[in-house]
Amino acid sequence: MSANDHAYTGKVAFVTGAASGIGLATALAGARVALAALSSEGLKEAARLIKEEGGEGLALTCDLTDEDQVKSTLNDAVRSFGRLDAAFNNAGIEQLVKPAVDVTKDEWDRVLGVSLTGTFLCMRHEILLMQMQQAGAIVHAS
Repeated sequence: MSANDHAYTGKVAFVTGAASGIGLATALAGARVALAALSSEGLKEAARLIKEEGGEGLALTCDLTDEDQVKSTLNDAVRSFGRLDAAFNNAGIEQLVKPAVDVTKDEWDRVLGVSLTGTFLCMRHEILLMQMQQAGAIVHAS
């Protein structure tokens, strides 16, 4: 099945955590996808797979805990594709399994930073872009 056969043909999506797992699988479901993650190598591979399926993938390395990077990355996506129809805020990290008393505050802050703050920052800027075009849909994974 090529990207032109998907229900999302012509739509532009922004997917975080797109270098692997659920994010990558979701990115493969559309024709024009801006892919965001920390792993530039994983993003390049995801963009290659999307192209192989007949779609367009734009690899955008981004630290989702940095609001300036989030805003810039979303603006790059819109600049490249002309709009933003959908966003899937999927990026998240887990802590190694260990007793809670052994988890440091820095480890805790890192998990919350990517999994919660990153989702909030993406949503905030996605909403602003979608309000300008008066349309769009946002989905969060947790």
